[in-house]
Amino acid sequence: MRKLNFLSLLLVSVTFLSVSCTKEGPEGPVGATGPQGPPGNAGAPGPAGPAGPAGPAGSANVIYSSWSTSVTADWVLGFVAPNNYNVERVYNRPAAGITQAILDQGVVLGFGKNFTIGAATILPNVQVLPYRESFNGQSYGYVLDIGKIVFTYDPDQTAPIRPVSQLAGIQYRYVIIPGGVAGGRMMSGPAQGKTVTELQSMSYEQILREFNIPREGSNISE
Repeated sequence: MRKLNFLSLLLVSVTFLSVSCTKEGPEGPVGATGPQGPPGNAGAPGPAGPAGPAGPAGSANVIYSSWSTSVTADWVLGFVAPNNYNVERVYNRPAAGITQAILDQGVVLGFGKNFTIGAATILPNVQVLPYRESFNGQSYGYVLDIGKIVFTYDPDQTAPIRPVSQLAGIQYRYVIIPGGVAGGRMMSGPAQGKTVTELQSMSYEQILREFNIPREGSNISE
């Protein structure tokens, strides 16, 4: 009888322990974030993406100057030494890119703007040089020499000579296109295939587009 009581008590104890061990208590609070672990190894590089669209064509070896604004003192007599150009006035602008090779095998284009008529009237549009104002017989052009470009002013024989103060404010720019010329056609360089006459007859806007030249600025140290 005593043995039976002991077994009954043992069975009740085991049952109580089994129930007590399997019962879950309430969830405790979230613990603090632990320190960051060391970085993992870099993964293998992914495949190369598709090629992007081609960018705009560059200006290759074309040299373009900035706009320069002439002042009264720039315009010296063009028919006396050392400026024996047989014109009324000249404006000598240094241009290191004009070499003997360019004179022999390249093309240099000149442009001007802000031509003034009298004291108040301004012609702001860019003109390809040489440029002649047929309504008043005033002509503007340029002459090339090693290391410089000479912008010229000369009136027709019967036209009045502009005061030098009215030449101040005219702005000039030049573009140098290298290459090899044979039979009047560019055989190499950025203008290959075009004739010299074609280049000289292109408008300012066409030249900018053809050689991707910005409206302002220069790609040379001046």
